[in-house]
Amino acid sequence: MTTNTAARRALLSARRKYEADGYVVSLDEQLPKPYDGFVANAVARRNDEFVIVEVRPTQLSSDSRDRLAKLSQILRDDCSWRLDIFTYVPEELPTVPDPDDINRRVQEARQIAGESPDGATQLLWSAIEGALLWLANKRDVAPARLMPALNLIQQVTMEGVLSDNQAAEFKVLARARDAIAHGMRADPPSAGQFDWLCRFALDAVEGKHADLHDMVVWFTAHHATPDNAALAYDTSDEQYVWLGSGPHHAEHVLWQQFENALEADIAEAVRTIEKDGTEWARLDQL
Repeated sequence: MTTNTAARRALLSARRKYEADGYVVSLDEQLPKPYDGFVANAVARRNDEFVIVEVRPTQLSSDSRDRLAKLSQILRDDCSWRLDIFTYVPEELPTVPDPDDINRRVQEARQIAGESPDGATQLLWSAIEGALLWLANKRDVAPARLMPALNLIQQVTMEGVLSDNQAAEFKVLARARDAIAHGMRADPPSAGQFDWLCRFALDAVEGKHADLHDMVVWFTAHHATPDNAALAYDTSDEQYVWLGSGPHHAEHVLWQQFENALEADIAEAVRTIEKDGTEWARLDQL
């Protein structure tokens, strides 16, 4: 259940509306596969009709609107579910996390990881949650309430703060943290995952975090423009290279600039760059 008073009132009002129309309503429900990473504020059911109910502040970012519209379309196409959004005027936002606290928790998590994996997991999630809220505040898309871990990940991903690949990594950590908090056994992150999560939190508060859009924009700004962009296929490396101010192998250049990025994000950014470059090259020949 949401803890923000205005959001809670909006959710309960929506619940009463659906129940009056003959729906059975459940709150904070995790959706079935393939949407099981998404926790809905509510799900309303009536016969064969399913409605996902989301409660959002009145001022949504354009990224959030786009992602909600995309989710709505996917639900209609795949399973005939409907997405309804109820809005509310947000109350005062939660306090912005202190970067010094985030840094301290990362260092403490590293120090105790060998002796207490459970304690390190708890501390690391605290640092990650602080980093996510820090990034969301910087982009003016901060949630209007404190929320459960999976809900927070889902919301900041919809706002464009995280890529889907990053969100998947954080969900694994969040589920482990929740299990530990409730007295259950959980596998701690692997050494590689733990290191990447620590670096993400530190990069976030140091202004080094970059999403997929940032990577593509940075590459095209530094290595190609619509006026000189073109692509060629390098048979020696079996990949595309940029011509113009290059040649530049997009993957190599991105790794040099964004060394803490996920491999899946680099690959996705490269696919976007190659697609855009192909379109520019085609236009240049018209």
